[in-house]
Amino acid sequence: MIVVRYPDRAAFSRMVADPDYQEVTRLRTEALTEAVLQAITPWS
Repeated sequence: MIVVRYPDRAAFSRMVADPDYQEVTRLRTEALTEAVLQAITPWS
């Protein structure tokens, strides 16, 4: 499990839409049994 914090949802959206990110997405898919990107609200 890995937890990553982004400044805001827009920053996360920009990241997943980035062509460089899209290129390496297949590596994660091939390497893992399951991958879930889950947006959550920040802890205080």
